[in-house]
Amino acid sequence: MFFFRLIFIFFPLFLFLLVVAGFLLPVCRAYNVGRRARAGLVVALLVCYSKFAFFLVLGGNDFNPDLPCALIWVWNWLYSGAMILACLMVVLCFVPARVKAWLLPSLAWTLAAWGVWNGVKVPHLHEIEVVCDGLPESLDGYRIVQIADIHVSSAAQRWRTEAVVAVANAANADLAVCTGDIVDGPVALRADDVAPLSGLKAKDGVWFVTGNHEFYGEALWREAFDRFGFTFLRNGCVFPREGLALGGLDDEAMCRLVYAGLPEPEPSEVFSDATNGEFRVLLQHRPEYFRDNVRFHGVGLQLSGHTHGGVMPGFAQLIALMNGGFVKGLYRHSAKDRSGWLYVSPGCGQWAGFPIRFFDDPEVSLLVLRHPRALPIL
Repeated sequence: MFFFRLIFIFFPLFLFLLVVAGFLLPVCRAYNVGRRARAGLVVALLVCYSKFAFFLVLGGNDFNPDLPCALIWVWNWLYSGAMILACLMVVLCFVPARVKAWLLPSLAWTLAAWGVWNGVKVPHLHEIEVVCDGLPESLDGYRIVQIADIHVSSAAQRWRTEAVVAVANAANADLAVCTGDIVDGPVALRADDVAPLSGLKAKDGVWFVTGNHEFYGEALWREAFDRFGFTFLRNGCVFPREGLALGGLDDEAMCRLVYAGLPEPEPSEVFSDATNGEFRVLLQHRPEYFRDNVRFHGVGLQLSGHTHGGVMPGFAQLIALMNGGFVKGLYRHSAKDRSGWLYVSPGCGQWAGFPIRFFDDPEVSLLVLRHPRALPIL
């Protein structure tokens, strides 16, 4: 399996590197150095582009290698800079070769440093007020803190988990939720890095749902999560406070595609016990089902993640197309006599496979629910 995976990575990589080398050679000639030095520059670039192959060979996994954290992020920076450099050379093809040789590399790796730092830095707390139709007056001002896509890994270890928990706890929320993609990697290596999430605190409890990454070795992680005391909503609901129903869905697509033996989530059954007109809040990792959840299941607020906020301008539009048109922030949908809100968190982490973020800061989200009050009569 390892051999075939290596071939799968190396073959397209080899073809790509041939094209890149041919494209960069004319630019390398602009440096006033000998042939060997120019060849060395090309080889150095090829090493940068070979990140995934080396991660697989040296770290055992192309996307989540078992390597020192600093090495992973340095190589992520080198790789990202090389990719940005190739893009800049295509976009700025009219620029003289000597300018390309000196200006564009500096710009590329400066942008890469910014993007990689945005992916690993501690997220800030972002507060969003949501005026919710059907919210009981007793729940006006109710505070829900959301953690999404933390992606604990060899590149984001215990110290970062502790920092995320500290930000979330500082919100002094009524309810804390985690909407999936908690961890990347095996239990044996990452359990200690995940454990600080058991320190999340909120007045009405802490609740989790799965994302697609929870289904990579999911059976073992399920046991570990139970050991940590994490409470998952698996296609059902609870009532944290009178008038409020909190529902959660397993990640449907991964249940269907990876673990065909598991029952598929049934959104219609999640709120089967909510029969007294409770305001319905749904935790679902992927945002794409939001319209149906409002139309058919009476969801007043859905909290999702998965998209990482689109990562960067331009790329965000592509990610939105793959997620029902939703990528980041607050969305409203009305259907007949029902309306509901969706908040798509940009997430508070990043994974080593795609390490950069531009104009897309990580966040811990704080949703403050507001009761719609009538305008005063003048």
